[in-house]
Amino acid sequence: MIETQVQRAIRDALQIAPPVAGDNIFDFVPEGAPFPRVTIGEEQIVGDGNSCGDGWEVFADVHVWSREAGFAEAKVLAAAVSERICAISAITGFNLISVEMRDQRRMRDPDGLTSHIVLSFQFTLDET
Repeated sequence: MIETQVQRAIRDALQIAPPVAGDNIFDFVPEGAPFPRVTIGEEQIVGDGNSCGDGWEVFADVHVWSREAGFAEAKVLAAAVSERICAISAITGFNLISVEMRDQRRMRDPDGLTSHIVLSFQFTLDET
């Protein structure tokens, strides 16, 4: 399944030694998980079939969270996340044509304590 393989590639990229955010990389955040942390978030898969075979664009969000004052820690972590994900060179079972960061949104969460950055990536793939 394409969505499982893209998520696995993202997680693997973030866990290369030294792992981004230590062991704090989640797709479901357990109660009491420490900061800073990274969550692998939402995805959208858009089919791009053509006469040469099936292809897809996968839009994947990765969230960075920090409780340090200001955005400095979150920005450093977001830069590391972007570097790692943009360096992905293969997705198991698919031909990875490209991966790029499309968007980055920085915000303060309503709790007034948490810095939150959402990075959106676009993966373009086709069948192997």
